Amino acid sequence: MSTVIGNQIFGKPDSVLEESLNQRLKRQDVNVANITNSLTPGYRSLGFDFEKQLQAAIGSDKDLIMKVSNPKHIKAPGMGADGILKPDLYVKPTESIGNDGNTVDVDQEMTEMAGNQVIYKATIETLNRKLGMLRYAINGGR
Repeated sequence: MSTVIGNQIFGKPDSVLEESLNQRLKRQDVNVANITNSLTPGYRSLGFDFEKQLQAAIGSDKDLIMKVSNPKHIKAPGMGADGILKPDLYVKPTESIGNDGNTVDVDQEMTEMAGNQVIYKATIETLNRKLGMLRYAINGGR
């Protein structure tokens, strides 16, 4: 489920962290699919990018994120008409194609997965710390 940026009870920064987690999970799924199909003849490696769209959707604190009723209406960059982030899923350009037509580079996929996991865990830690501070405040400092 994708989050509408800027419409959450905890505010825009928390919405951005939540959406980042959602998109990182999707990226992990794409990397896993690529690795799973690394021996499938003719399989083309897929890429998944969302950082630029997320950054554009965040904008500045002065920007307002609007939902629109028609795809032709003006909307925030990187966002769909429904106010949901629209990441890019694409076939990766490659310089090397195996004899079977497969373009998956398992080492590259594993590297991408490791980087994605590090950022995912850091984002979880950030949210856990914020929730810990809220819990501390709710309990009156105990």
